[in-house]
Formats: sequence, structure tokens, C-alpha cells
Amino acid sequence: MKKRALSAAGLLLFSLLSAAGIQAQRGVITRIDPPSWFSGSGSDTLDLLLYGKGVERLPLAVEGPNIRLLASDTAFSGDYRLLRLFVPQSFSGTFHLLAGSGKKTQRIAYQVHAPQPMIGKIQASDRMYLLMPDRFANGNPQNDRMPGMAELPDRNKVNGRHGGDLEGVAAHLGHIRNLGFNALWMTPFIENNQPRESYHGYACTDFYRIDPRFGDMNVLQRLRDSCRSLGIGLVLDCVYNHIGDQHPFYRDRIRQSWFHLSDSFRRSNYRIAALSDPYAAPSEQAAMREGWFDHHMPDLDQNDPLLARYLIQQTLWWVAQTGASGVRIDTYPYSEQAFLLQLLQRLKAAFPGLFIFGETWEHIPAAQAVWTHNRMSDPNAVALDGVTDFQLAFALHRGLREPFGWNTGISSIYYCLAGDGIYRHPEQLVTFVDNHDLDRAAALYKNDLATLRIAYGLLYTQRGIPCVFYGSELGMDGAGPHGIIRRDYPGGWPGDSLDLFQFAQLSPAQRDLHDWLRALAAIRSQHPAHFQSGRRIQYIPQDSAYAYFISKGDTVLGFFIHTGNSPRRLYHSQFPDLRLNWRSAQPLTTQAAKQEEQSILLPARSFSAFRWLSPVETHD
Repeated sequence: MKKRALSAAGLLLFSLLSAAGIQAQRGVITRIDPPSWFSGSGSDTLDLLLYGKGVERLPLAVEGPNIRLLASDTAFSGDYRLLRLFVPQSFSGTFHLLAGSGKKTQRIAYQVHAPQPMIGKIQASDRMYLLMPDRFANGNPQNDRMPGMAELPDRNKVNGRHGGDLEGVAAHLGHIRNLGFNALWMTPFIENNQPRESYHGYACTDFYRIDPRFGDMNVLQRLRDSCRSLGIGLVLDCVYNHIGDQHPFYRDRIRQSWFHLSDSFRRSNYRIAALSDPYAAPSEQAAMREGWFDHHMPDLDQNDPLLARYLIQQTLWWVAQTGASGVRIDTYPYSEQAFLLQLLQRLKAAFPGLFIFGETWEHIPAAQAVWTHNRMSDPNAVALDGVTDFQLAFALHRGLREPFGWNTGISSIYYCLAGDGIYRHPEQLVTFVDNHDLDRAAALYKNDLATLRIAYGLLYTQRGIPCVFYGSELGMDGAGPHGIIRRDYPGGWPGDSLDLFQFAQLSPAQRDLHDWLRALAAIRSQHPAHFQSGRRIQYIPQDSAYAYFISKGDTVLGFFIHTGNSPRRLYHSQFPDLRLNWRSAQPLTTQAAKQEEQSILLPARSFSAFRWLSPVETHD
């Protein structure tokens, strides 16, 4: 098929036209992946994938100080060719690729530059905001319909494209920061030129192109710079398990070994637990890893070393371009384990402070913990910094919707946390009540404000990095199909009847929840050491009441949850491990329990937070 040059958005940092000698004629290179490189990449070798009619027959050479051509591979279907170059990590500047011979030789300038400095390191005390660009805000309606894009916008289709973009995100960064968030995870913004459901970004059709309906590199750079000025770290969402079936790699079958192919469609069994199950059937483990996620998502086989290097290099490139603070890896266990370890090693070599976490949607702790640093494995093993903590999410769902009991109600949350001994760094788990794949919290809790306050109180004050899905500050609900869960943010589109980015237009309940999240974020931001390395003590829930404490230095934070329908009195003597001057308690939330001479009175269905300053004595 005809190969596409990168758009004028600026992803190719050398000229695409005759000034650089790249012309639309036989035997001429039209595109190179990656389009540029960066110094300090963690490796002295660089693979370049060349596109162009007849490129496999071109004489090739490189010209530059200490730059060498190591190998060339033409074993591809279609018009592709791979070059492996020696490029010293210390090199910065321009070298040239020479393609062809005689007067028809192309001399293509290839740039190696310094990477963008990291916006900021993600810490265990941070607060993360998750949004889908297509559903958050439409900052530029002019890019809703772009040449060559298969799916047109239609806000009446719940699974259709709605027109949100990166300019819309940039326009509302102040809203995100005002809520207390200092990390922003956006679902993928690279090209998804699929005919249906292209809005979510998880079916890539070009690894090096921003989807033009989201914007271009200039827009992304402005967004990056605004994040830097506001102290908001960027988290990239990366997908390695699959691509979209409209990707040229799949349509051309660039290399058969890059895909898990069979005579008929084979769907994954989605059973992540099979990979850590000591009794698992090998056939079911293979079905989990090699089956396709869906009909339109061809499954990649990262056992092919050329594909593995391609995927790793494009991730390194995006981190270098954006100054990203973190990388979230979609469907993490579905990819080949050897590839994942290589990916982590390369990312950490180039960007030691990068926070890397993976999606691990499973229903038992061991199947989740095995992918991060855990006490079942070698402490020096390469592993993710953290994983998405579905175990706590499920415990929050059960614990705040069912009656209290020995192992039900709020006890579910206690038991979940009691199992944290399996992790080496539970404070680095990414925690949430809901996300872009689960029913929204407001729907789960039937729009009950008291329950939502408790849920977010627990989320923000337990171990881990809390991640809040866009619209949660409004109590946005939605359950069932993904398109319903991923509703548009009211006010993000010109002509919306309500603009809920404006505080004045919020209902009383929305204002309450908005302010509640800000107050909870302040607790974390004002006590970072407590959430990074404080000593935690939790007490077994009694009669719907649950208490836990974090101590660091001379300061103790205390949290009290009561899910019952009548006030509940807890006596100071129930907490003998902390010797506190109870009368000196400073309330950290507006909904505070009442401190009494020998007890604390918890309001019905409440979350309360307190702080005690020195002197504080703790039992050894």
C-alpha cells in the first residue's frame, strides 16, 4: 500500500520536501522512525525504520562523527527497511543518512538533541487526575474533522468521537491544579485512525503521530510547558499488547513474526491469574497472552526482537519529547515477559526517575502483586514501580455498599490493607475508586454524598497514589457501556448548557464534593513525608467504625470512618499504641468528629481527619 509521510505537525524534525532531498519518486525515502533521537538514551545503538518505494534496494550510508552503520535488514513485506546504527550516547547534533547513488543520492539530515527535562518526579504523596482527551474539552473545533481521518465527530453517539482535544486539556489545567492534583494521566493521544470507537486511543495506527483531531506536536509542547509551570507531571499511557487493524504494519503484514496470527480469530481469555498460577495449564497461559483483545486489535508478538526494539524506542522518544514524569502501561501482563523486563531496563537507564506503573486488572492480590516489587520474588528483580490497585478498588466497592460484618462492610477494606505485606512498596500502588473502565463511583454509591465523601476520604489517606477520574469532582455518574462511563465534561464544548468548570454553576452537592477533594489533597500535600514513608497503624473495625494513624517525626495523623446510621463513640483507650494528647487534636476536615474527655464521638456516616503535634510518645 502507499506509505504515508508524517504530517506537517512537525514530527519529522528534518524537512520532508526537496530541500532535504526526500521526494515522492521511486527509490526515495519518505519517512523514518523514529523521526529524531536524543542524547543519553541508555544505549549506543539506534534502529531506524525507513519507509519508501523500493527502499529495500537503495544503497545506504551514514555520515557523521563516530556514527556507523552496523546492520541492515530488508526482511519486511512492503516498502520498509531497518538500519541499525552506532550512535554514541554522548552525541548531540546532526548526522546525515545517504540513500542512493550518484546525482540521485538523498542526503537526509537526522537530528539528535537533548531530552526535555522531567517535569517532576512522581512521589507517593502525589495526586493523579485521569482524563480522556476526547471527552474532556474541545479547545479547537477546527480540528474535529481532519483530512484522511476515518471517523467523523458525533456527540450523539456514546461510543463515537466527540471532539475533545489537547487544547481543551491545556485550557483547563488551572482547574485540575486548583483541585489539588499534581500529576496528569491522559489516555493515549497518538493516532487512532479506526472507523469506529477511535476516541479512546487504545488502537494505535501510527506510533509517532499525534492524532490530528487531538492536535499536533506544537500543541503538545505548549501543554507540556504549561504543566511544567503549574507543577503538574505528565503520565504517558502506552500500549504494547496490540494495535488497531488499520495500522499499516498490520495491513501490510510488515513482518509476520510481529503478530500472533492464526487461521481463525482467537480471543484472549483475559485471565491474568493464569500467568502466576502454579497449577495453570500451558494452553490457557498461551491463550491469555496470544489471544487478541478484540477483533479490531491485532495482538503483537514482542518475542520478535525488531518489534521489541521498535516499541521500546518509540516510548523512549515520547518521554524525551514530553519530559514525562511517568508511564502507565496498558494491559501490562498481556505482553511477553522478556520484552517487558527489557522495556523497564531501557526506560530506567535513560530516565532513572521515571515512575512506571502497569494496568493489572485481576481479582486476587497475588496476581496483581507479582508484577511489581513484592516479597515473593528477588528484591533485586526488575519490576514495575507500581501497579493499578484493583484490589483496593473492589474493597471500596464492597466495603461501602454492604452491611458491616466480620469480613464485610468496612472490614473488607481492613482485610485488603492487612494483606499489604505481599508488597515491598505498597505506597507506590496507584489507587482509585473508579476509572475509565469501571462504573463511576457516584453510580456505585447511588449518588449518595456521604458515601462519596467516605470513599474519597479513604482513597486519599490510605497508602498509594490516589488517581481520580475526570468529572468525579462533580459527582458525575455513569454505569454500564464504556461510552456512558466516559461522558463529556459539561462545559467543555462551545454551546454546552452548563459550564461546570465554573464554580458558580455548580450545585450545592457538587460544590461540597469539589471542596472535599481539595481538602483531602491538602492533607497529602501538607504532609508529604507521612504518605511517602510514615509508619501506619490500623485498628480492626468495630461496629462499623474504623480508625488508622500515620506517624512521622513528631506529628501523627489520625483518620476515623463510621459507616453506621447513628453516631458512634470510640474511647481513647481503644488506641493504646499511640500516646496522644487527645485534647490537642487539630481537625483537618470540616466534617470532624467531636473530641471528648475520654472518647471521640463519630457522626453517622462520616470521615474525620485530625493532626497531633509534639509532644507525641509512641510505644516501641
